[in-house]
Amino acid sequence: MARPKDWQPLRESDPVPGDPVGVRDQVTHMKKIAEYLRTQAKSLTAMADADNLKGKYAEELAENARGLGRKLDLAEDRYREVKGHLSGWADELEDFQKAADKALGDAQDAQRIIDSQSGKDDKKTTDEKKNDDADAAADEDPALKRAKEDLADARRRLNTAEGDYQERANHYAGKIRSSIDDDMKDSWWNDFKGWVADADWLGDIADWASWAATAVGVVAMFFPAVGVVALALTVVVAAVHITQAVTGNGSWFDVVMDLGALKLARTGMKAAKAVKALQKGSRKTAAGLAEGQAKSQAGRANAGARKTAARAERKRGGTSQKNRERARAKRLRMEGENRAAGKRASTEVRDAEMPQITAAEKASAIGDRALAKQMKDINKWRDAYPDNPTLASNASQAQRHKDAVQGAWAASTGLDAADKSADAVTNDGYSRMKDRMTAPVGSQW
Repeated sequence: MARPKDWQPLRESDPVPGDPVGVRDQVTHMKKIAEYLRTQAKSLTAMADADNLKGKYAEELAENARGLGRKLDLAEDRYREVKGHLSGWADELEDFQKAADKALGDAQDAQRIIDSQSGKDDKKTTDEKKNDDADAAADEDPALKRAKEDLADARRRLNTAEGDYQERANHYAGKIRSSIDDDMKDSWWNDFKGWVADADWLGDIADWASWAATAVGVVAMFFPAVGVVALALTVVVAAVHITQAVTGNGSWFDVVMDLGALKLARTGMKAAKAVKALQKGSRKTAAGLAEGQAKSQAGRANAGARKTAARAERKRGGTSQKNRERARAKRLRMEGENRAAGKRASTEVRDAEMPQITAAEKASAIGDRALAKQMKDINKWRDAYPDNPTLASNASQAQRHKDAVQGAWAASTGLDAADKSADAVTNDGYSRMKDRMTAPVGSQW
């Protein structure tokens, strides 16, 4: 049963928190474990006492079986005793909560009567209030007086329930500590699992980092540079969830979700880098094509003059050495001008500013301005040189990578939204499902 959220006018929050149903579920689980351990201990003892095995290996097997059986006996004792303590606590916790809830209901009823009377007093004139003050002690409204007494009584009852709750909680905590303080030595791994179980702040960090990663992820749509922050926060969340899962204090489902988010983030980042590399490659290819075109155009423009200079350069008989050298220099100058024209065209392409984008183009790139500009630049050079297969291939590949970026973003956003809203939709069924996917790694021995 869900606990009350509003504890006014008695408290700011629930003074007797806890889940008796959840505790009883653990009791049932521990009972099954205890029964299983008892069965296995008996089987090991029977194995150790069997006389149909001979040889040194049989002696060693028997001794190991006896040792493991004794450990299982101790473990069964732990589970059985702790189960009993938890069962008693669940019953008392339920009683405390019923008493507290009854006190809260009575207090809220009394407070409504007091508030209604206060509303009536607010509507009275100044003279009426003076008269009421004079006669208050002798002529107080019986209903109001009874409501104040009821409120005070509810407060006393809640204080009693809260005090008893604290006293019995400490009592059962001591009982449980005593039950697990036995001859069975816990390994460092068990100590670590216990430390993680007590470290509530780890869960707080994971929750905070998860919400922060969501917020930063939205900001990264407009300022992609902060995307690395969202990735780092996701890594923090995954590290905490893995630590909790391997120690049996968290759900492996959370780990799967985190690894999925990291995989999607990596896919999106790789795709974005691929688009950037294709954009640079398209610029380089287009620059080479522009250089060749400009050089060819300049060459066609001065082709006649170069031929004339070349003939004059080769001409003998009657032509002085000086004239031949002058013709050669002219030819070389025009060829240099042709190469320079090609270089200028190549530089213009290579150093051209990135194209401006529209709001629609930015939105199509999930708000990533850089990605949108890179895509537009790739398509620009493809359209400028439609016959070039390299530029056409770059544009096609870039579109696939852009689709991958969009798909990764949509999938990660959908998973994040589903994870954060599923409990509200399923009445906490989502958390219960995740709890069933909890299992520690490693043995106690």
